[in-house]
Amino acid sequence: MCKILIQTAHNAANLKTTIAKAWHYFDATGERDGFGAVWISPSGQLCWLKSSAPKLDSRPPRFCLGFTDHQNQDEPSNGGFLLIHGRKATCDKSATNTHPMIGHGSALIHNGIVRSESIENETTTCDSELLLIAMKENDATQLSKITGYFAFGMIQSIVSGYQLHVAKDDTAKLFAGRNRSHGYTFGTTPDACQIGDAKTCYEMRNDTLLTFTGPRKHSTRKIPHAPPPPPKPAPTPQKLWPSWESVEARDAYVNRYPRQHSNLADAESFLFADEPQEQP
Repeated sequence: MCKILIQTAHNAANLKTTIAKAWHYFDATGERDGFGAVWISPSGQLCWLKSSAPKLDSRPPRFCLGFTDHQNQDEPSNGGFLLIHGRKATCDKSATNTHPMIGHGSALIHNGIVRSESIENETTTCDSELLLIAMKENDATQLSKITGYFAFGMIQSIVSGYQLHVAKDDTAKLFAGRNRSHGYTFGTTPDACQIGDAKTCYEMRNDTLLTFTGPRKHSTRKIPHAPPPPPKPAPTPQKLWPSWESVEARDAYVNRYPRQHSNLADAESFLFADEPQEQP
């Protein structure tokens, strides 16, 4: 199980501290197969960094690669959307499969295991990319093509800037509450929410997709479920022999052995020849 931390608003001055605290928490709880974070700069650039093997206890010199994959990692934050992820791998452990998943002008972090019969991976072998592709057109109905379970956060580029999707199905855990930066914090656990400065913490409703265009301005949609698989055909019932007392059984037996039994009395005497006869 991975762990996620999502903030619709945060203290930009504490960006690195918040990320470091979250990663140390994820490392302590066993999600250490990859760490990643994504935020937006004051100039409107999407900034992210991720690695499948970062050293959390040291700070590499600037001429060394502490993270194997990144973009605008030295840019400050605008204090808006922030996504932080700790991975427990269910497929190849690599920087490519480490969250955030990047593509289609979006960045996504996910907890859960999903699959799809109609959506295919484009650049990774991680199942989380299926959610990124499903939501690339901001069409929640495409989530009906996803099976399994999920909670995810996704920053998506739009004409006016960026929007944030936060989603939870009926299985994955996700907690939420207001934070001290006048926004909301979402986390896999209440402890994760506290790292994100949550003042309160409640479990999020099932099958809910929230889309934020600001720290608190959001719309709510219902997550559609994948249609249930077609029912298995009912097994063919075994044909039971009718009781000997039925006319059908007697006629069938007599007709099957016409030469040995010319009448019903002969058939009965043949069937019950080895059974003790009742005394008159």
